[in-house]
Amino acid sequence: MGSAHAHRGFNQLVEFVVNPGQQSQLVTALIEQIERHTCTYPGFISASVEASDDGARVLEQILWKSRKTSEQAMLNAESGPQHFTAMLFQHGVKAVTFRTFQVAGNISPRV
Repeated sequence: MGSAHAHRGFNQLVEFVVNPGQQSQLVTALIEQIERHTCTYPGFISASVEASDDGARVLEQILWKSRKTSEQAMLNAESGPQHFTAMLFQHGVKAVTFRTFQVAGNISPRV
């Protein structure tokens, strides 16, 4: 049986509003950034990039071991704020919403 409290963490959710014609390019750019940089930082657990059915939104979710490891990764990021801002303009991002959450629990499949 899965445990609701087996793993804790810190979750970053970033929602991008984008022109539908540019959604797939943004998805590709985010995945490349995560694979090239984000996943190499200590405390990184996992990430996902999700595309809305209407083509107007992209959701990036990054799970860290703790808030501290997330903050350290952001401070040491190889691709700084200028790179991130340039990526937003390049892919026609209209708005960005950044939210963080403490993971209260995870539920695994019952075996």
